[in-house]
Amino acid sequence: MSNPNPSILGSENYGLIDFLRYWAYGNVLQSGHKLPRPGIRRVLKQATSGVERVYYSDLRGDGCDIQGLDWDSMNTTRSAAREIRRYTYKNYVNRPGSDIHVKVALPATDSFFRFRRMDVRRDISLAHFQLRSVLACPGRTHAYYPSVQGINMLNTATKKTSLAMNLRAFAGMAAPAISTLDAGCGVLMAGTFNGDYFLQSLTAEDKKSYSEGQISNDVSGITNHIKIYKPRRSDSPAAAIASNDQGFRLLDLQTEKYTAKFTYPFALNCSAMSPDGRLRVVVGDDLNVLITNAETGEILQQLGGHRDYGFACDWSDNGYHVATGFQDKTVKIWDARYWRNANGVSTPVCTIATEMAGVRNLRFSPSGSGRPLLAAAEEADFINLIDAKTFRSKQVIDVFGEIGGVAFTNDGQDLNVLCCDAHRGGLLQFERCSFGVDEPLTGGVQRITKIDDDSSTQWDFILRRRPPMYLDGPGVF
Repeated sequence: MSNPNPSILGSENYGLIDFLRYWAYGNVLQSGHKLPRPGIRRVLKQATSGVERVYYSDLRGDGCDIQGLDWDSMNTTRSAAREIRRYTYKNYVNRPGSDIHVKVALPATDSFFRFRRMDVRRDISLAHFQLRSVLACPGRTHAYYPSVQGINMLNTATKKTSLAMNLRAFAGMAAPAISTLDAGCGVLMAGTFNGDYFLQSLTAEDKKSYSEGQISNDVSGITNHIKIYKPRRSDSPAAAIASNDQGFRLLDLQTEKYTAKFTYPFALNCSAMSPDGRLRVVVGDDLNVLITNAETGEILQQLGGHRDYGFACDWSDNGYHVATGFQDKTVKIWDARYWRNANGVSTPVCTIATEMAGVRNLRFSPSGSGRPLLAAAEEADFINLIDAKTFRSKQVIDVFGEIGGVAFTNDGQDLNVLCCDAHRGGLLQFERCSFGVDEPLTGGVQRITKIDDDSSTQWDFILRRRPPMYLDGPGVF
């Protein structure tokens, strides 16, 4: 199920293998379409196939997709599975009917990133069916995610996984359920269901060498989101913490003392700060988007238009645009220079419909990394890479499984996606398409070779051919 914690009420969509089993047993009304149904024995064989890593060169259409799934062996196709998945998946909402409205999706005609590798990991622990900020990538080769023992680190260079923070205090005891985490400014920080936090230096060799503290002792004090940042008026890194108890706290990470606490009239699910550190966007269990003073917490703007609760937001590096993702299956783009129109009504630049579910993670690409993009990860299966220059087209990355987060790395040249499926979850890695040398989805890759001679230095661009990538349609992996 997409709700791995049975003590919490919420979404009950199937994970990949259970979805295929449910379909194989004939329990899906195929909406009038005659689609090839998978064989149950072959589905179970896929579940135990032991795939550990998938490279670009391994892709063979329905013989091997980016998660290493062999659809041919299951006597069906990936496109058929996608159609059934769309038909059966239920978007979770807090306000019934909020996601039922006329929606026009952006055309998926772009190709900004291409698949490079997937490292399959079956140790990912997704503790909440709504909170999806559990991937942190502070550098090019390090990706942190929660596991049953604490927090694991995958080194994408060596392809090895290690326990970065061991939260099992005693043998046989379960680690606290991690609800959110972040890494940056030399530290790794995680928040829990019980309102606690754990803090560790990224260079610590002892995995049990960390400090811990309390964020909230409220019965509803789930830590919903943590963002590490550098304050305008201090050299010490800080953490902005959004909690389910309606409290927003600022923690100095050097002294581990709270420098401020603000209380709002609803549970807070995500925040992002403007590049100049003066403003902050906050979303939560309310229909409005809050724009606040980053230092005093004062509400400066309340932006309306969404129809359900919000779980994702981000602020672009140029300071102009703010993106908000709500459970109404839309992303709204706001212009930070003109929050409202001439009549004083809060007006977004545009409203973008999602593919299948509400967006729960938003990331603008870093400035200077190429075409500006907005990565909008839905609750499951789809990551929308929206052209952040025009907001009129996109590329769609298509996987099967709950999405735990997305992160741009390597100055925006790489994109990591955390898939939390129990059987084919892991870290998917994508790279920017080459600039004009090869078409991104035809298998070409640019390689630069330096040749020295007595007279000059030449640069030779060599095009290395690879097998074609699996496509569901234009711009869709």
